[in-house]
Amino acid sequence: MKILPLAVFGATSLWMQAAHAVEVTGGSIGLSYSAFTEDTSVSRVGIDGSVELGFNRNISAQVDLGYSDFNITGLNTTTLGLHGIYHVNDATSFGAFYANENANGGGDADIYGIEAGHEAGQFEFEGYLARVDGATSDGDMLGVMARYEFATALGVTGSYDYVDAAGSDFSKLAVKLDRDVAPNVNLYVELGTAKASSGGLSGTEPFVGLGGKFVFGAERGATFEQRGFTRVFPGL
Repeated sequence: MKILPLAVFGATSLWMQAAHAVEVTGGSIGLSYSAFTEDTSVSRVGIDGSVELGFNRNISAQVDLGYSDFNITGLNTTTLGLHGIYHVNDATSFGAFYANENANGGGDADIYGIEAGHEAGQFEFEGYLARVDGATSDGDMLGVMARYEFATALGVTGSYDYVDAAGSDFSKLAVKLDRDVAPNVNLYVELGTAKASSGGLSGTEPFVGLGGKFVFGAERGATFEQRGFTRVFPGL
């Protein structure tokens, strides 16, 4: 007769201990805009937010929510992502992630992959490999990023992203300058080039971007950047 109450009490106690152990370690809310320089109507506006939950010193989970609106095509997408993260130490982290991206046209894509990040002094490094399972085609993605922060709170970032899907490929090379304008607010400007190849034809075009984010918790907010298929494109 006493087994059921004891089991319920034990399960409740374990749940309460687990809930108590979980804490919000960091996150961010960001706004971004990018467009091709030769035709600024080919642009993208993005709003995103991330929050990271720590279970202990080494294990955490990051949840992402993002929205992208592409001007000239009328396309907009919503992305929901989840990262499982292992912190080797204060400088190095590894993760596995999954994201679902849904477009207003009814198509969606599942993106899953692995990622890693490392900090060394004033340098930050991050990279990812991903597989994209789309409604009509599949593909692969990869990206790398390196950032250096000067003593003046000014940072410079170089990044490269590549997408190969449905017989076409797209790459983006960018340089970003950012600065902390307040303890929790960072603003940036970005310059880069985007290259697309499909059916034996290819073209390269420069683009510009700007944006900012509000960070809370840890110094950099959440551990990893958001992942998404259309997030790579400066405009559509």
